[in-house]
This record gives sequence, C-alpha cells and structure tokens, in this order.
Amino acid sequence: MEKEIKAWVWNPANSLFKGKKSEKAVGHIISCRCPEKCALYAKGNCVAFDNHCPYGNRSRVVGFSRMALKFNAWINNFKEIHKEAYAANITQPKKLEYFMDLVYVPIAYWNLNERIEFVDGKGVFTSSKPIIKRVHFNAQLISKEILNFKPRALFGGIITDFQQEEVPKFLIWLKQLDPVLYEEVKVLNPEHPAFTNITNVGRRAILQTLNPNVGTFTDIHGGVWTWDGEYLYSKNSHFAFALIEYRETEECRLKPNKNVIVKVSDDTQVNSNTEFID
Repeated sequence: MEKEIKAWVWNPANSLFKGKKSEKAVGHIISCRCPEKCALYAKGNCVAFDNHCPYGNRSRVVGFSRMALKFNAWINNFKEIHKEAYAANITQPKKLEYFMDLVYVPIAYWNLNERIEFVDGKGVFTSSKPIIKRVHFNAQLISKEILNFKPRALFGGIITDFQQEEVPKFLIWLKQLDPVLYEEVKVLNPEHPAFTNITNVGRRAILQTLNPNVGTFTDIHGGVWTWDGEYLYSKNSHFAFALIEYRETEECRLKPNKNVIVKVSDDTQVNSNTEFID
C-alpha cells in the first residue's frame, strides 16, 4: 500500500507571472510504497520531485480556475485531505545518495554516457538526474564511466566542465558517502587531476556544524562575518532595517537559529561532523 509522503498546491493566483484567469489550481501528490525502508526518506528527501522512482509515483489533481466560486474552497479542501503530506518537510536530494537498491548521481552531462544502463535520467533532453542500479556502482564503473568519461556537445567538442567541475564534485560526495569505495577508485586512478582539485569551498552546509573562528563569510553587500560557535559578528556589514544606521555601529552581532545554511569559504571550516546540503 502506498503512503502519501508529500503534497503541495500550485495556485495560479500566486504565480510571479501574470497568467490567464482560466488557469486552474493543481494539487501534486508524491506517494511511496516503502518509505520505512528508504534511506532517502529518513533524511527528508525523495527523488520523485524531478525523477521517476520505481518505488513510488507522483500524481496530480486539477482543481478550479480563479473564475470559479469553488476555487479557494477546492484548495483548502485539498490541503485538509492531504494535510499530513502537505505539512511534510520533504525535498529533492542535492548530492550523491544511496537509496533502496539504487544510486542517485546528480552530476551534469553524465546522462550523455550511452554506455550506462540508467534507471532514469538518460538522454540529451532529460530534466531528470541520473539514477542507476547500485549493483553496477563499483570502482571499475566509476573509474571508466565517470572519472575518465569525456562527454561531447551536441555539435561536437568535449564538454570540459565535466572533468573540471563535475568529477571533483562527485569525488567529494563519494568520499563523504562511501569512503571505502572512494579509496578503491583512488587506487585505480592515482594520477587523476580531480583528486588534487577536491575542495568543499562553495558548498552549502549547516553553520553550527562548521569549525568556529576559522575563515570568514561574506554577505551580499560585501560585509565580512566571523562565526565564533554561538554568534556571527561583523564590523563592516551594511545591514538594513536596523534601529540605527550601519555607519553608527562598530560591530553587529547575530545569534542564528538552528540549522542555518551558509556557503563554506575555507576547507578548514569543515570537520567530520559537518552536515552538507549539496
């Protein structure tokens, strides 16, 4: 029996772009046949937002247009009927993950590899991320079909971003998810340049899991912030909407809530307990 694990409504009245009044509200539902066995679900993730999952499905229910008297009533009724799934905090995973007997590999251009037997996410025009059987995911496949794969553009020429950006990112994920397999891959490719290009800089992580007093963080206005383990503080941040102007302050100190997300700016900020988002 399937369990609803996530539901949401697309309301045309809340669209950023002005649409037709005849556009109808749409309810989306993601269901799973074995959420209690899925490691992804335990982490608050599900691939069915953007992918086809063989262990579940995504369905939709079309409601009324804004011109109909039942428009708002239908939306409220959908939320009530699916209230448990509607309130669930489930998102699409953003990094390499194992789930059930499958592997989710969200790296760009790998879908162009015609030698791979993808469960989902194959082809030039797909919007889904690659998923393969875990039984095929070994050091030999990774070495040949990821580390040494050189995808070509539709009109010819090697896509260099794959080796320069996607492969190092993949290795970071692999080292974090499966360090034993990572070492096996490294033994097979001791001279591969991607191993020297590995860095966590730019990745999003939970602030409270980073090392304090290491490196700094920069806001959108160029202000520099330091994390001391309890507070973020800055002496040059141009913050807005404060009681006094930033020119009248010597230091701004903020106490963040739990699970605040920041971008890693220095590899030494990372430790074995760091929780990454991507």
